[in-house]
Amino acid sequence: MPTQYVGNEINTIRKDLKTVDLTFALVFPDLYEIGTSHFGLQILYSILNSHEKIAAERFFAPAPDMEALLSEKKIPCLSMESKKELKSFDIIGISLLYELNFTNILTLLSLSSIPFYSRDREGAFPLIIGGGPCAFNPEPLADFFDAFVIGDGEEVSMEIADLVMAFKKEGDGQKKTLLRLLSKIDGVYIPSFFTPVYDNLGLQRLTPLFEDYQTVRRVFLPSLTKESFPVAPIIPFAKPVHDRLRLEIARGCSRGCRFCQAGMIYRPVRERSLEDLIDITTTSLKTTGHSDISLLSLSTGDYSNLPELMKRLHAIGQEHCNAISLPSIRAEKLTPDLMQIIKKVRKTGFTIAPEAGSQRLRDIINKNLTEDSILSAVENAMNLGWKNIKLYFMLGLPFETQEDIEAICHLSRRLASSYAKGKKTINVSTTCFIPKAHTPFQRYPQISLSEAREKLQYLKSNLRHPKINLKWQGPEMSLLEGVWSRGDRRLSRLLVSAFEKGCRLDGWTDKFDFSLWQKAFEETGIDPLFYTSRQRDDDEPLPWDHIDSGISPGFLNKEFEKAKQGSLTPDCRDNDCTGCGICDFKTIRPVLYDGIFDSRETASLPPQDQKRLPEDAFTKFELSFSKLDEARFFGHLELGIIFQRAVKRAGLNTRYSQGFNPLMQISFENALPVGMESEEEILFIYFEKKMTLVNIVDLLNKELPKGLFITGCKHYHRLKNGNEKPARYSIRISEECFDKEEVERFLQLSEFVVQDLSKKGKTRTTDLRKSVEKISFINPHTIEMILKRYNERTVRPMEILTNCFKLDEKAMASARITKMRQG
Repeated sequence: MPTQYVGNEINTIRKDLKTVDLTFALVFPDLYEIGTSHFGLQILYSILNSHEKIAAERFFAPAPDMEALLSEKKIPCLSMESKKELKSFDIIGISLLYELNFTNILTLLSLSSIPFYSRDREGAFPLIIGGGPCAFNPEPLADFFDAFVIGDGEEVSMEIADLVMAFKKEGDGQKKTLLRLLSKIDGVYIPSFFTPVYDNLGLQRLTPLFEDYQTVRRVFLPSLTKESFPVAPIIPFAKPVHDRLRLEIARGCSRGCRFCQAGMIYRPVRERSLEDLIDITTTSLKTTGHSDISLLSLSTGDYSNLPELMKRLHAIGQEHCNAISLPSIRAEKLTPDLMQIIKKVRKTGFTIAPEAGSQRLRDIINKNLTEDSILSAVENAMNLGWKNIKLYFMLGLPFETQEDIEAICHLSRRLASSYAKGKKTINVSTTCFIPKAHTPFQRYPQISLSEAREKLQYLKSNLRHPKINLKWQGPEMSLLEGVWSRGDRRLSRLLVSAFEKGCRLDGWTDKFDFSLWQKAFEETGIDPLFYTSRQRDDDEPLPWDHIDSGISPGFLNKEFEKAKQGSLTPDCRDNDCTGCGICDFKTIRPVLYDGIFDSRETASLPPQDQKRLPEDAFTKFELSFSKLDEARFFGHLELGIIFQRAVKRAGLNTRYSQGFNPLMQISFENALPVGMESEEEILFIYFEKKMTLVNIVDLLNKELPKGLFITGCKHYHRLKNGNEKPARYSIRISEECFDKEEVERFLQLSEFVVQDLSKKGKTRTTDLRKSVEKISFINPHTIEMILKRYNERTVRPMEILTNCFKLDEKAMASARITKMRQG
């Protein structure tokens, strides 16, 4: 997927770096397809770039093949936008979302020749800052970072940027001075201002250097507003895991699941207003051309006005939106109105997270979910059109018994037998419970590797059902995640050791190598069980004690005691305050929008059947376009999506297929291989008859990425002679690979027969000589070639170059092949 490195996506922001006062690198330490799907990165990108004097640019972890190439060529990590190297940025902000991404951070620093340890980096810049959920226990990474942001990043990121800009102009240039100034900002943790000391039991205690800086309290965003929402998000290329418009409808959750770190550290619940959500959606569909919407929240079904929101999204989404992703909803939330709306939209995935198989264990973890409600939710989902239901369970939860594991099997089989009829299936996904910081179970031991394997094997043996698919995270990955979740500063040398041994992309099952981590543990003398399998006493200091999440320690202790008793804590959204300590009820309080709205406003929006134009309002057009420079890396399927979204952003009405999932009627004359340029390609599409040719060209060219350009437009006329015209190519290679005599010898041959396998696996025979109409020798670097269709096959220049002229892989890698314009 070469387009993951191109960086010319729609809605990217490019600034002249010579005219700005601050450069800010936004680093996501995972592959592009994951990082570009992360909504938080889009938020910060939009906020920072809204400032005239700040340029924020993106970095992602390279895939192994690109990392190897960068190392071989001694090329540093370069930004997506300006191709500026990472170490030249003033601030490097790194997203910390997942513990198994930590080695990728060192990959990026190593490729950029940036010293790993903050103490080894001279000068104030680059300033390396981490933020995200993993920052709530920053200690395992403390030696590498200059600072961490604890909490919501929207406002504090601008505070940091403003301070650094002022420091660059008026400061003394000393890093310690800058860090001291940063420590005055709410939510900013400076690890070098705390000295670790270890007692005879190996427990870490931190000694603060300053009297006025002994704890760091999480920073809060009081409410979610339109101003901080990216209404023109970047439209990623390649295959992002979430390729749809993401709509954050709320932040935080008050249900109080005792295992859930996100439910604790993102409190209180802050809903986005219905009016803002509709305005954002209306604008964003126009700026992106997306076809699908995904509602983002820790608990989507709890949004106060979900039925009304779904009605309005469905109404404004006509001709724009094919699917609204409602990933999970509780049975009691499925009102008749909501069920009718859900029936009208295309379904994506539906997830239910019982977490535990038995009611006893669900009460212990405060899941507030009964077996009857689970059965009802699955039944309703199946009746509403979902075909695949995902169930999530955890192994090794506190106070778990064998009966609880057996209950997972019983519940899954009952659901499959009762509701998975026909093509419908139940997907059961399981992972090991990992105690996290700032939760009631933060002191509880994680189950051992052998216990995890035994429990998993039981599920594999007892969930054999034709309608059940079992998936799991490897216990070894869970063990490693547990080490990093509750570790201290001694783990920094473990990370370096693992990186040096080749650990990369550890969150990917096909890249994870536990044997390398075992060697790193042995080399550093670190016992993983010290961090995972111990019951931590009530008076034991925790590595994150100096980080104030806003949740009171007393509340966490009380919740653990209630867990022992199997006692439930109700949701404060619908009941009295539970006393968690997060709210001051002045600036920090729940923000809910549960008003009554005028249904006439929704009713006035045109329904789908009235808004769609009749088929005879459209006519077929033939568009020619060039695909040059960076656009040569687009694959054929990718190209189709790019054009469809460009049509939507341009505001052009086009014809769709009929049915529940209407598709834009667009087709291409040929599919070019990835890497090949073309001066002229043809696509066919239906537009309104009233559209002028000039308008179509002008509107589309404004919405296409660099390298794609509409060169012509005409009304389509079917040709009587449908024979494909010969294609003319220019081939340029950096080395001298072509010999005039060799070209002439090939042209004198009567045949050149090769055999290969078709896509269906059948052996096929092709005479390459008969597919070549002409080859012109230009110089030792360049030839031109005219190829014609032969034996129902379209032969590509690559086949001629590798088979007939024996060009090796190195020469082919430098080949620049351009399909030339006809005539």
